Amino acid sequence: RGQEAAYSEETLDSESTEEYNWRNQYSSQRQYNDAQQWNARFQEIKLYQAKHGHCNAPRSAGKIGGWVNNQRHQYRLLQEGKQSNMTDERIQKLESIGFQ
Repeated sequence: RGQEAAYSEETLDSESTEEYNWRNQYSSQRQYNDAQQWNARFQEIKLYQAKHGHCNAPRSAGKIGGWVNNQRHQYRLLQEGKQSNMTDERIQKLESIGFQ
């Protein structure tokens, strides 16, 4: 009977560790994908800025317009002390191309 209890605890510990590892790996992969997507959109806004002389892509401009709006929203959240995916590095990149 004692062995069954020990086995059950060991199994639970093993499953908990596997779930933790899976969640950690998933989180890391998601962060990587988010960074890749952000960098791709940043390249798009650089092209937009070069063509139009500004970074104020309207929502009607498609995905880049929505992305621009989202960057402003994320910046406001950061300024308000709320959870945001805006980082100092992203702010510097955006400011380097005249994004406001």
